[in-house]
Amino acid sequence: MTLRRWVALIGASWVVAQAQVPSNTVAQEPVGGTVPHLVRPGESLYRIAHEQLDDPLRWPEVARLNRLTRPSQLQPGQRLLLPISLLKGQPANATVAYVRGGVQADGRPLRIGDRITEAALIDVGRNGFLSLTLGDGSLVQLQAGSLARLVRLRDLPRGARHTVIQLDGGRVELTVSPQAPGSRFDIKTPLATAGVRGTRFGVGVPPDRPLTATDVSEGRVALSAAPQASVPGPELVAGQGAVARPGVPAQVRSLLPAPGWDMPELRIEALPAALPARPVAGAAGVRVEIAEDQAFTRVVDVVQGPTPAVGAGLPDGLYEARARAYDDDGLMGDSSTVRLRIKTLPIAPLVRSPSPQAVLPPAPVDLRCTEVPGATGYRFQVATDAGFLSLLTEKDVTTAQCALRLDAPPTGVLFWRVATVAPEPDGRLDRGPFGDASTLEIRPLPVPPSDDDLAVKGDEVHWTSVAGHRYRVQVASDASFGEVLSDVEVDAPPARLPLPTGCRPIALRLQAIDDAGRHSAFTGTRLVGGAARVCSGEDTPVTGADGVPIQLSP
Repeated sequence: MTLRRWVALIGASWVVAQAQVPSNTVAQEPVGGTVPHLVRPGESLYRIAHEQLDDPLRWPEVARLNRLTRPSQLQPGQRLLLPISLLKGQPANATVAYVRGGVQADGRPLRIGDRITEAALIDVGRNGFLSLTLGDGSLVQLQAGSLARLVRLRDLPRGARHTVIQLDGGRVELTVSPQAPGSRFDIKTPLATAGVRGTRFGVGVPPDRPLTATDVSEGRVALSAAPQASVPGPELVAGQGAVARPGVPAQVRSLLPAPGWDMPELRIEALPAALPARPVAGAAGVRVEIAEDQAFTRVVDVVQGPTPAVGAGLPDGLYEARARAYDDDGLMGDSSTVRLRIKTLPIAPLVRSPSPQAVLPPAPVDLRCTEVPGATGYRFQVATDAGFLSLLTEKDVTTAQCALRLDAPPTGVLFWRVATVAPEPDGRLDRGPFGDASTLEIRPLPVPPSDDDLAVKGDEVHWTSVAGHRYRVQVASDASFGEVLSDVEVDAPPARLPLPTGCRPIALRLQAIDDAGRHSAFTGTRLVGGAARVCSGEDTPVTGADGVPIQLSP
């Protein structure tokens, strides 16, 4: 708009405004103070308002302050006081402190250190994040999917500033430095304006619903409804939020409590992985920011949902995680933080022996695994439970071989796993993730039937069996079992024996076999058969005319 049109517009309003500027008005010092202005030849208050004020139509306030009855008739050299809060000021810049993903300003990709001028349109992509620092040290963080315009970035006299950010979609989080008197810091959305003087707060505009959600972590925020931004609304304090909808007053509510963490440091050794923040009653979900710094200036990932989880693309390192619960309107609650360590390297060794699910006798056991290049050692854990809550031993081995001897393992099922120990970039030794657990069972060897328990009836041998055991029955021609005549396995007694045909007895022994295929010791040798007969010199029975061996009389 040209100056001529501004003068015409201001002149048309002067008739109404003049009645509001009586000569006996007692001027009050404006908030933020004033700066002097010496009238130059040919200047009127209207021209001064057009050149100096952010909103020229507010010239009546200058007239009242200076008790001017004829704003169009000023004298050269006349001294006027101009309220600092009304001045245009000098255009300032915002500096990109951190950027991730696809973020553009007026269609230009942003990089760290770039300066963004007033009126720039900022588009943060679906996987993007942007941290801006303003001249007063305030931090502006635009989340993924945000669209915002830096409407005003102005420096005013005496350290005052005028900042206006228009948020059309997404979410902005702000840490606003204490503002000098006369400053303005406003976040405008299609439905509300949030004005602050120094605080931490967030404003969200969801893409699918007509509402604005404002949450306050520190300080105070004055909320007013759009388009009547000058109409005062509720003032929010720390721990409060408000949801603004079209045509109805903003709804003020207490923020949801912060989700809790059960540990001072959360260690993740495999990705993707769930983030175990405790649930909050009444929450629709939890939003977790993961940053490289404690100030959350460099946010590398944001995940949210009923059970948020870290994706597979986050590199190993030490991070900070900040969790907030949110309600059905997307209003964020109070936050809690935890240190997050992602440690997926170095890789874990592979199990070599014993083989998984091996059943071993009560004796020393050698646990062996593959060696990992670059390793300085290995950490072994042995437990009686799959969760490794009841550790029998946890030991670091610094030898070149990946091996550990268990001298006296207890009976029962044991779980064991190994992690690689290697130097970090700073030289500090740390372990990597544990590999998959392997199991073994320490179980006594099976016990054979007692010698007294063996009974031979005809061509059958009987004994008392044990559930789950099989039995090996051997028959030989001699007690040394040099010539085995029969070697069979049976599930249960009795076992049928080959009938002896010679004059000498045959030898018998048994062995128990458990469900793991392990063999017990043999029973003592039992001689079977060889009843008293008339034998030839060749050790064969002498038969009668009927072909039946001749027995000796008892």
